[in-house]
Parts: sequence; structure tokens; C-alpha cells
Amino acid sequence: MADFYDMPAISPTMEVGTLVEWRIAEGQPFESSAVVADIGTDKANMEAEIYEDGVLIKHLIGVGEEVPPGFPIAIWGASADEDVSALVTTFEARKAALASPESEDKAKEPAKVVKAVAPSPTRTAPSGKVERSWSGRDITKDFMDPPGDIGISVAERVAASPLARKVAADLGVSLGAVNGSGPGGRVVRADVEEAASARPASGGPAARADEVKRNSPMRKIIAERLLESHTDIPTFFLTATFDMQGFVDLRTDLKARLPDVKVSYNDILIAAVARSLREHPEINASWDDAAITHHGRIDIGVAVAVEGGLITPVVRNADQRSLADIGSTVRELAGKARNQKLLPEEYTGATFTISNLGMMDIEHFTAIINPPEAAILAVGSIEAVPVVVDGSFEIGHRMKVTMTCDHRLIDGAVGAGFLQTLRRYVESPWLLLV
Repeated sequence: MADFYDMPAISPTMEVGTLVEWRIAEGQPFESSAVVADIGTDKANMEAEIYEDGVLIKHLIGVGEEVPPGFPIAIWGASADEDVSALVTTFEARKAALASPESEDKAKEPAKVVKAVAPSPTRTAPSGKVERSWSGRDITKDFMDPPGDIGISVAERVAASPLARKVAADLGVSLGAVNGSGPGGRVVRADVEEAASARPASGGPAARADEVKRNSPMRKIIAERLLESHTDIPTFFLTATFDMQGFVDLRTDLKARLPDVKVSYNDILIAAVARSLREHPEINASWDDAAITHHGRIDIGVAVAVEGGLITPVVRNADQRSLADIGSTVRELAGKARNQKLLPEEYTGATFTISNLGMMDIEHFTAIINPPEAAILAVGSIEAVPVVVDGSFEIGHRMKVTMTCDHRLIDGAVGAGFLQTLRRYVESPWLLLV
């Protein structure tokens, strides 16, 4: 018997999933554990599997569409010629409920699956035409309009949300001339605003149109977590300036002696931070209302910019890895992150995070803690600056770092002690080789 295949919850923080690609075509048989589709989550693209044998009868959503976990995205069954009309009707009702004006105008809350509603009853008019009604009201007209004449002609009675109608009236846009992008061609606010911006200006150069982009799942999760961190965590900041001449000399020597080994300044810094955390377990910690956990493992998250947001791949057991190993691991994880191929276990569970904007010529900045971690290190660029050595000026290399600390776990002296240890490893990086 045919049934829905629902959007799976394949990420710990997933609120909606985006269909990236169908792997099984309509009418194509499959075996248990087959990959049905690639699903984009807030962090990466994942494979969605099905654990039965059968035939994929119908795709219900297209590439690029977003729906919450548990919402139907396909119909499958034992045979490709099964009658699925009842399931399609149920799906259309659920899709209409999901795209209701309340969902459009209150997009701050995650979309929720709404139970299917029965099809509207019908009645036959004396002329023999079938008229549809809902709660005794004629819906051959748009029954969502307010009572009375609001100045919309019969030709303009198109499917549109109340908000779209209001915006159209304010901007002087004819709904009849607007192409709807909502479910079933429904006109939404963005369609009206786009139509208004496309009208020629009265003299002078054309005004640049506003561009409205729907928030991606990744951007929504970033916003939620950063707001939570900024609101709930009492933070303070510690800034230090390090002499980076040792770093520069070490990397120059490695490139000359081992040209096939790729090690960046950031890789060396990860090793230095990991060694420092080994000596300061109170920094390598996480907060819970019941207790503070000092982690035995040292798993460092490395912030990586990706299209539409930020993700932090995790270098596991960083204090036990060589520089070459850290370098190859970071490059592999960063590549997977930019291609949205990271697995959940590759971007969750860090005990400390490094955010480095030095390669973008940022001298100094502060970062927001990624809870439940106790701290995050913001790293600026290595700069050639004049410095005083033995009473005279010379050119030296300096770098500023700022550690954002959760004051519930870390006191000022504790954080400063960690940065003193980090300074020792940064300014004498050959200690990392022993």
C-alpha cells in the first residue's frame, strides 16, 4: 500500500531540510537502505535513506524547496501504478497549511507539520455549475478578503495573502499583473515588492531594486545560537600581543626543508593552543547548570567561512597530533565544509574554538562563544611593525589575539594564565616539535 516518505531529521539542529537532489527517479524501484535524495541541513548536505524495498511513485517537492522534518516529500509503494490520488490530496492540504499567511507573516517560529484537512464540501447551483463553499460562505470569490468593497476588481481577484494585498494597495501595484511564487501560484509579499521595484522610475536612472533572500537553515541556526550565547553568557575579553618571529622562522624552515609538507600559521597555532589547553584544563571545559565539565579530550573547532554562513569543523585530539597531521586534517575538513559534505560528528563536540581572520588582514576582533564551550580565541593578522629591541628600533612580527571567556567558568587570572602559556608556545614554537 502506498505511503508518504517524510523529510528525515538527519541533523541534531535541523529545523527544515532543503531538497538538493533526487537520487531515485519517479517510477524507479529501490532496495532497503537506498539513498532517496540529498538533503541540505543547516550545516551540510546529507544522504536521506529509506529502509524498505519498493518503488518511488511520485516526487512531492522540487529541488530547492524547504520543508520541516516529518513533512512528506515523496510517495512510495509496492508498485508504480498504485492509486495515490488520496495521498496527493492530503499532501496538498498539508502544503497549503504550511504556507498559510500565518506561517508567512510569523516566520520567526519554525514551521510545524499541520494535519491534513478534509476537502471543501461542494454544492450544485441551479445552473448546474458546481459551487464550493466553506462554513456556508461562497469561495468562488476570495473568502479571505475582508467584508465590503476594497477596490479590487474582479479581474484582480487572484490568490494572494492578506499581507500581499495590503502591500499592493500601499505601493499601488495591480495584483492581476503580479506573478505569484507561492504554493499554487499564490502571490506573497516578496512578489508584490519585486513588481513594484521593477516599474520604471519617473526620470533619472532606475532605482536599484531591493533584494529579498529567504533565510537559509544555516543562517537561522547561526542567529539562534549567537543570540543565545550573547544573551545568556556573561563574557569578558583578554587581549594579548605575541612576538611572531619564531612562528615566521619555523614555517620558513619547514617550507625549505619539507616542501611537500603543507603547514600554515593557523596549523601551528592550533598545535600551540592544544598544548596550552593540556596545561590548563579549566579552560578546556563546558558549563552546565548542575556542574562544570573539564574535558579529558582536546577537540579544537576551527571556524570556516562557507557560502551563507559559518561552520566549525573539529580537529579531534589536537594535542596528540603532529603539525603535518593537523595541517592535512584541517585542509580536508575545510574542503568538506565548503562542499557541504561534513558529517555531524565532524562539526559537533568541540571543547575550544579558534576563529582566525588574520588571512583577511583583520588586526583585531572579538568572537562570540560557541556554547557550551568556555572560551573562543579570535586571531588577527601577523604584521610587520617597528618594535623596540635593546633600546633601538627594528622590524618585528606581531599578532594580536583576544580570548572571549565565560565568566561562570573562567576568572580573569585563570584566563590570563592560559594566555601566558600560549605565549610561551607561540614565541618558542620549536617546543611543539618535542
